[in-house]
Amino acid sequence: MIYINGQKSEFELSQFANFEELITATNRYCNDAKEIITEVHLNNELFQELYPHQAEDIDINEVEKVEITSVKYVEMASQIVSELFKVTASMRLAASQAAESLRRGDDADAFSTINNMADVIRNFLNMVFCFQSDFHAPITNEYVALAEKYNQILMEVNEAMENEDWILVADLLEFEVAPLCSEWDEYLTSLSFFFNNEVHAISQ
Repeated sequence: MIYINGQKSEFELSQFANFEELITATNRYCNDAKEIITEVHLNNELFQELYPHQAEDIDINEVEKVEITSVKYVEMASQIVSELFKVTASMRLAASQAAESLRRGDDADAFSTINNMADVIRNFLNMVFCFQSDFHAPITNEYVALAEKYNQILMEVNEAMENEDWILVADLLEFEVAPLCSEWDEYLTSLSFFFNNEVHAISQ
């Protein structure tokens, strides 16, 4: 038996040769409904691949029951936005810690923190762009101004680092980068409002 979100699906186990084929078909079905699979239970146990294409090695005769849980894309997006507030908090903390490390002469610790922060910022901005490109979140004037300001300050940080002006780097991190994280929170709040409205609309 194959269940999707608690409901018996139109799929039959006999349609497939192995478990991977089943997952591929149900994933396509969920994607068509603008949903993403979040959990798969195989024979009443949570299934997580231990190695690539493990599901292909599971013969369909070994499968008795499959339970699939999925959520709408917009619901997932709303959940991710909520988590991004933790990301901006970590960015804000990292900027302050790096500035403190530079001022006490602990360059190695500062550089490590800055590099990690740069990766987090890059992933954060990519995620925000994904919301706009894939989920049609509005590109507001607030966002455009904030993104331009953020890019400008990060360019100033890079230039100061190239010039080995560590005092300026510390000042930029503490007094420019860290406060901007709070401004990102304001934009995330507007994103959260947008997606909550979308979730409410599809639930009607």
